[in-house]
Amino acid sequence: MERRFYNVKIGAHPINWCNDDMDFLGDEYTFEQIIDEAAAAGYAGIELGRKFPRDPKILRRELGKRDLVLTSGWCDTMFACAELRDEYFHAFQEKARFFQEMGCRYIIAAEGTNSSCWDPREYRAKQGVRKMNDTEWKLFTDGLNEAGAFCQTLGMELVYHVHTGTVIETLEETQKMCDMTDSNLVFILADTGHLKVCGVNIPQFFETFANRIRYVHLKDVRPLVLKIVRQFNMDFNSAVQVGLFTVPGDGCIDYPAVFDILEKNHYQGWMMVEAEQYIKTPNAYEFAEMARGYIRKLTGV
Repeated sequence: MERRFYNVKIGAHPINWCNDDMDFLGDEYTFEQIIDEAAAAGYAGIELGRKFPRDPKILRRELGKRDLVLTSGWCDTMFACAELRDEYFHAFQEKARFFQEMGCRYIIAAEGTNSSCWDPREYRAKQGVRKMNDTEWKLFTDGLNEAGAFCQTLGMELVYHVHTGTVIETLEETQKMCDMTDSNLVFILADTGHLKVCGVNIPQFFETFANRIRYVHLKDVRPLVLKIVRQFNMDFNSAVQVGLFTVPGDGCIDYPAVFDILEKNHYQGWMMVEAEQYIKTPNAYEFAEMARGYIRKLTGV
């Protein structure tokens, strides 16, 4: 079946080479090598990574030399935590201004409150996520609306990343978040790998939220590793280290079904390969090239 996408571009995330949360994973890669290899593998854009310069002039120059653009970047939020909300909101604003200066349309938000690995108050890897109470839900969604409104003043859009080990993991939690936020201010980043790990029906998720999905992460999952992760109740960071994730076409996710739904709903925007890979053979470039060929074959893009 031939699929036709319009105004869709394929990008890569630097986490395919170098992890942002665990410095020892992929630290041997330099900024220059990452963007050289992303361009050589056929990608049009890349997200921000920890090895990237933060001077917009330098970053634009180096990406431009390789016909790459910056697409977006991650921003932690703590909107459900009253004592940290303002501090994180100001940080969000600063990051949004940086991404605007870089010409990005999107900023990625993900809530750290009560998460398993990203709440600065307590590392909850052993306990797991603590889900939000009614007060926290109100703080969280009010914060998203305010952040989304701020993005709108910059000509940008906030995309919320449904993410393993956080307070928004399931279809039901995503639906509640959508119901409690303004559909003109808060959109969704759909990450196939995280949805798989969280046990979400991926085609149902993409159908249900088709009108809110504005950004897509393409990440695959190794089924045997997922079985082990679940059996031993491993936290997210540990699961990454044992090779849970891989690139599209190298795992168990039904990507033809995902692309069919996106095409049917006239999806436009970025699809980003974001698949943590830190083994030596094949190396990151070979995985990036493998994924690019697989996506091109299925989408024509």
